[in-house]
Amino acid sequence: MESQFIEYFLRVAELGSINKAAADLRLSQPALSRHIGQLEHQLRATLFTRTKGGVRLTEAGELLQERARPIIRQLSSLVEQVGDRAAGQLSLGVAPSWRHLFTTKFIQRLVAQYPGVRLRIHEGVSHELREAMHAGMLDLAIVPFEGSPPQGYVHKPLVREPLILVGAKDSGLRPDKPVPLSRLDNRKLALASRQNVIRTTIENSMARRNLQFNLLFELDAMHLSMELASQGIADTVSPCCAVSGNAYWDDSISWSPIRGLHMTWALCENSARSHSPAVSEGRRLVLDVVDEIIQSNSWLDAERLKKL
Repeated sequence: MESQFIEYFLRVAELGSINKAAADLRLSQPALSRHIGQLEHQLRATLFTRTKGGVRLTEAGELLQERARPIIRQLSSLVEQVGDRAAGQLSLGVAPSWRHLFTTKFIQRLVAQYPGVRLRIHEGVSHELREAMHAGMLDLAIVPFEGSPPQGYVHKPLVREPLILVGAKDSGLRPDKPVPLSRLDNRKLALASRQNVIRTTIENSMARRNLQFNLLFELDAMHLSMELASQGIADTVSPCCAVSGNAYWDDSISWSPIRGLHMTWALCENSARSHSPAVSEGRRLVLDVVDEIIQSNSWLDAERLKKL
């Protein structure tokens, strides 16, 4: 099956018209119709129904559209991996909470030391990064540590840090004064969805201690959760790295570590890309930057785990 036929199919599905897709792809309408027909013949399924305004996906077409996109991305990644371009390309997945403390520094260092490396940063919450890893789209990823990493990735502990309670400036929270988990009892919270490690850690810990978990907002957007906390609408819980050394939040929030609650971050490496010099140097630079941040004491109570 020609992967190009699938790409043609996806473009028709996106535009809802064979004529528009043909113009966009710089093909004749009969040629594109013929390619779609060949794809339907190979799949033994009708992918579109024709309407006066264009085309509409059938049930089979919807299934193909849903499943084809990650396959095309994986194929594109594979072509790059076995080609000469792979040596100078690096794709890094990292959580939004790492942006101020780590990501900006990492980009600055990479650009200065390896100007020939083409860098792509994929910033997302933990379950989004894992989906990208399952699709083979990331070379390196910094994600919450767990026992079963995605297939094809080497997964090693990197840093352990406190979880913190974040509230409005006048809420009396202090970085040097940890609070007990009971401080969250029946407190209005804005947290990520249940797919998120922090959410499940907080919810499960409170349930074990018979504390009332009061989720006011479910948000997969850390910055928005912090804004709600700064306005006193709902408190949130984040990794300490989100606020450590970040002057942006100094005048609008207060925060304290939650006693006894920590999270461990892991560095994951795509085994299929370990041969790439860009990935090897990127991995080394991640470790160097993390070590420098911890040694500077700007990351409160962060503990660098065993050397990788």
